Amino acid sequence: MITGTNSGADEDFLAESRDHRYGEQLRFIARFPAYATIVQPEGVTWWYRRREAPAVLRLTKDPENQGVRVQGDVEVGRRVMRQDAAPLPDGIRLEGLPAVHRRLFDQYGGIRPVVFADPFEGVAWAILGQQITVGFAAQLKNAVAARYGTMIPEAGANCAVFPSASVLSRVHVDDLRTLKLSRQKAETLIAVARAIDDGKWDWSRLSAMPSQEAYEVLIKMKGIGPWTAEYCLLRVFGHPDVLPAGDVALRRAWARISDRPVVSESDLRHGGAVWRGMRSDFAFWLWLDNFRQRHGGA
Repeated sequence: MITGTNSGADEDFLAESRDHRYGEQLRFIARFPAYATIVQPEGVTWWYRRREAPAVLRLTKDPENQGVRVQGDVEVGRRVMRQDAAPLPDGIRLEGLPAVHRRLFDQYGGIRPVVFADPFEGVAWAILGQQITVGFAAQLKNAVAARYGTMIPEAGANCAVFPSASVLSRVHVDDLRTLKLSRQKAETLIAVARAIDDGKWDWSRLSAMPSQEAYEVLIKMKGIGPWTAEYCLLRVFGHPDVLPAGDVALRRAWARISDRPVVSESDLRHGGAVWRGMRSDFAFWLWLDNFRQRHGGA
């Protein structure tokens, strides 16, 4: 549960529980390179764009590990931390889980998928990250933000808030190409920006509609394939039961965890069926495990 839930409030406290391990989410936010953050010992300051203006969200861990304090737009903070995520579906019984799934849950259960504070920034990250490393995707995103976004002086010379859709909708493909974006990524990013600016894409509607319907809307955009659409459903719009089984990092993590040399897309979907109703959590746990394996620590 959370306290101080008045709409429009500028501060709230998200209480730790078995179903919501907010402290672990905060640790992920502090290390994930897609966000414009300053990391402090007590938490993070996260810059994002709300409508056309830069905004800031401060997430601070409780000294006694009882939860996370949110300062800024409380509704955004709750959405980012997936405060509305449901507990285990009725069809999932922990005592009946296969051993490999129980070990995964014991380590990561309750760490809900963190979503982007700015949906357009999240979709842009998914587009920029197609078929490249996370590190290179972060370089591309930072380059776009530095040229077209809003600089944050207190965050250092290289930190900027990602631009709005209305700004990028007016950018020429060749200008983005000078930032090392491929032509397809530049064209897709601009097309998405125009769809948002023209009102053809609506964030609230994409979040509220059934996953398959939202998937069909996204996949119609040239340059957005199954992986990008599923990633956006999970990490941008907060759909609870999405598994991007084509993701190489997810398959690598599941192969390691299940002690197999290779895992196919079909194998991963079969494994994820155990978590039907919350496969987004399963996917996020695999990403988190892979991230920790590559970068060390928790």
